[in-house]
Amino acid sequence: MEHDNDPTGLWPAIRARSGVILGAVGLFAWLALIWFMFGDVL
Repeated sequence: MEHDNDPTGLWPAIRARSGVILGAVGLFAWLALIWFMFGDVL
């Protein structure tokens, strides 16, 4: 349950946003790994 008037609502927002950021970083890291492994082949 999300409460917009909750004074501690900043931390869940930061956790949710950090999850999105970590997902994007993980995706870019995976693409970089694929590119470094198969860059000469592709």
